[in-house]
Amino acid sequence: MIGTAVLGGIEEQDWIDRIANPLQRGIQSVLGRAPAVAKVLHGKFLGHPLHPVLVTVPIGAWSCALVLDFAGIGRRKLHRGADATAAIGLAGAVVAAVAGLADWSTTLGSAKRIGFVHGAMNMAIAGLYGASLASRAVGLRPLGIALSTAGFGLAGASGWLGGELIYRYGVGVSNDACERRPETQIPVPEAPIAEPS
Repeated sequence: MIGTAVLGGIEEQDWIDRIANPLQRGIQSVLGRAPAVAKVLHGKFLGHPLHPVLVTVPIGAWSCALVLDFAGIGRRKLHRGADATAAIGLAGAVVAAVAGLADWSTTLGSAKRIGFVHGAMNMAIAGLYGASLASRAVGLRPLGIALSTAGFGLAGASGWLGGELIYRYGVGVSNDACERRPETQIPVPEAPIAEPS
């Protein structure tokens, strides 16, 4: 499967640790000096991680921006709405990133490497949206739309990695979650894979 190959390829990149380890130690140090902030960023008041809740803001805003951008081709009255939702998404992404970094600071091994790539992709996405907003502001709307569309596509790939961090690596999942699973969920049957004809 392609997904397994991608994850395996990232897991094998031991050079990531040379960058990730000092960054992770720095985040742990900051959060260690502010335990109340750490608890908020980890979502202790919610009973589950805060990061997945916050990412709905950029995803929703950027989805609206994409629709408004393409609906607004030849219709100037939709431009302001597209620009505003792109900016809201960027602001929401910054807030979500802070909570994501807090969660990532607790990861080890493969999850740390996957999380690092997920975070690096999110930084690239934020850069694309920032450049998009700057392009729009100086009248280069087609370039701005192209940059934000590229960012939206990359967000899909990064979101997939985020899902893998939760569902494959268990990042942010309580240690006893698997013990509770039998009485809380009916197993989903595996879908048959069609044989090539």
